[in-house]
Amino acid sequence: MRPGPAGVDLAVLVGGAAATLLFAYVSVRTGATISVGAIAVIALFIVAVIGFLVYPQIAVAATVVLFPLVPALKVLVWAQIGPVKDLIVLAAIVAAVILYVFDRRRPDNWVLLLVGLLLTLYVINVGSGHNLAWAQGVRLVGEPLMLLLVGLILPDPRRTFRYAMWALVGICCFVAAYGLFQQLVGEWTLVGWGYSFSEQVRTAYGHLRSFGTLDEPFDYAGLLAFGAAAVFLWLRRGPAAWGAGSLILLGLGASLVRTSILYLVGLVALVLWRWGNAATALLVAATTLIAGGLVLANTSGTEAHTYAVSSAGGGTSGGSANLILNGRVSAWEAAVGSNPVDWVLGRGVGQVGTAAQRATYTLTQSGESAPTQSQAVDSGYLATVADVGIVGLVVLLALFARLLALGGSAVQGGSSAAWVALGFLVVMLISATTGASFTSFPNAFLGMLLVGVALAAAREEVGTSSASEPPGIS
Repeated sequence: MRPGPAGVDLAVLVGGAAATLLFAYVSVRTGATISVGAIAVIALFIVAVIGFLVYPQIAVAATVVLFPLVPALKVLVWAQIGPVKDLIVLAAIVAAVILYVFDRRRPDNWVLLLVGLLLTLYVINVGSGHNLAWAQGVRLVGEPLMLLLVGLILPDPRRTFRYAMWALVGICCFVAAYGLFQQLVGEWTLVGWGYSFSEQVRTAYGHLRSFGTLDEPFDYAGLLAFGAAAVFLWLRRGPAAWGAGSLILLGLGASLVRTSILYLVGLVALVLWRWGNAATALLVAATTLIAGGLVLANTSGTEAHTYAVSSAGGGTSGGSANLILNGRVSAWEAAVGSNPVDWVLGRGVGQVGTAAQRATYTLTQSGESAPTQSQAVDSGYLATVADVGIVGLVVLLALFARLLALGGSAVQGGSSAAWVALGFLVVMLISATTGASFTSFPNAFLGMLLVGVALAAAREEVGTSSASEPPGIS
């Protein structure tokens, strides 16, 4: 199903809307009860599926803009808007399945295999059973991985990539400006608007940590790092690039997140590599790797957000007291435990970390139950070890290695989109040292989707470049 003439596209849209109205009419005539909200949800889902099929550039750009706004909308507008993101993700997956089956669009075979293997480890869950925390863990890992495949499969990738980049730069400028505005109004004004000291509002060194439209400063810094990658590696130098870059960097500084320095160092290494300074780029990249390793292994403390969560087992002997981790020794203990078997296959999906926390929520976070003693890990690598062990971590690292290899190969072929894909991957790999960035919203969701779109665009760019070259003389 490739994008067709405007008349065909319009017919598809009208057909989807007509199907929704027909469903509502039949439900009413047969006496079934259906709310206006349910009709709206069905209509949104159908329109989203059609959008990803027919107008992927608009659907992806809209997703890039919507996802970073959802956390702020939950606080300022409607607390129950959160599931909209899952509806959009499901629509994108359905569209990708349709394209895979009927249009025979295929992602890279190795990427598909590694994603399938990692999801299988999470579904089987050797370390523990299949409860609500397990379901949350599978969802948090599965949705970003599926969005990676969606990005690789969607049609018209080069146009979709361009639209996505403009949307990303625009929304990052808005989020950065809002983060700077938060510095002006102060934490008490933000709490008066509905934000919470226990959730979004935090301070460091006696100053507010800006969080923009996100839930925490670390997600805010990660999103702006994506925007910086787009500006440094895609946007042409000029007034727009200088203005957007300056605003994003100022917003990044207002987060007071020290990992931001590693983001910038990693992106500078890519820029130097692109400019032909390979030796300097290698030195900068090695410095980044060493610094990231030291952060991950540091036993004296960390800047990463830590939190209390409910025990996956429904209670512990420790009663209802909260356990807050604030050091890499505790984080390593939470991840690997004391049983060597757990190091290989993991302690179980949802036993430790974000999924265990999410399992306590009702429809909105405000409805969560009182937490009992448990453990949390704020490192994407350690969280993976806790869920599916070293085996799962090896598969995850192999997946990122394959994505980096695809990007590097496309760079050698002259692709500009591949540089952006490498930039996103660098940001995600660095972010995972101090945060559960492989499952975070919106960064993991947008990061994986945009990496897929960028690599698909790079593949098309390299193919077009090769096809346009004159045949060689044997």
